[in-house]
Amino acid sequence: MEKSLKKSRGRPKAIEATDLRRRIISAAHSCFVTHGFGKTTTAMIASEAKISKRDLYRLFPSKPELFGEVIRNRKQAILDLPRPADEKLSPLDTLCRIFRLDLDDQAAAERDAMLNLFARESLQYPELSDLIYDTGIIRSREELIEWLEEQKRSGILVLGDTVDCAGLMMDVVFGALLPRRRNKEAIDRKWQSQMIRGRLAIILKGLDAVR
Repeated sequence: MEKSLKKSRGRPKAIEATDLRRRIISAAHSCFVTHGFGKTTTAMIASEAKISKRDLYRLFPSKPELFGEVIRNRKQAILDLPRPADEKLSPLDTLCRIFRLDLDDQAAAERDAMLNLFARESLQYPELSDLIYDTGIIRSREELIEWLEEQKRSGILVLGDTVDCAGLMMDVVFGALLPRRRNKEAIDRKWQSQMIRGRLAIILKGLDAVR
């Protein structure tokens, strides 16, 4: 009886630690997107999470480590890979899901903010490039190549160089999601998704893959 009581007392602490970790990552995401990596301090993150810096350092000893965790937690919002083995969608519909054209307005805005953060911070802080790779964002490019290779092996897509094809698709999609000029008006997400879908269809038509 005494042992079971001790076990039950331990569970809330585990739940509390998980919740604390989630709060810290959410707070860090908000701070990094708003202020950038360089201007964000651990004090700002602790304040946003409403915790002490001591609790923050207990779970995340360094700011780069926390930045990496934010990336890892948002990876699927940028490229939804790998895909389910039993997926039966057309190549175009699958690509639309891979590139997350199915996100609602709020989720899409958060995705765009993360993309801007990666693009901006990797230029200002080259040491973060390896971190971005290690935590999975750039790894997604390799996963897209693997998906294309599988489509090629299955005879679904007629492809030459899958590396070039993956690069082309990412340039087309992310080029549309990250315009060179800042948008002064609210983005029409439905129009944006249809536009990107149309561009992907053009690529697939060139590959003789639209049926």
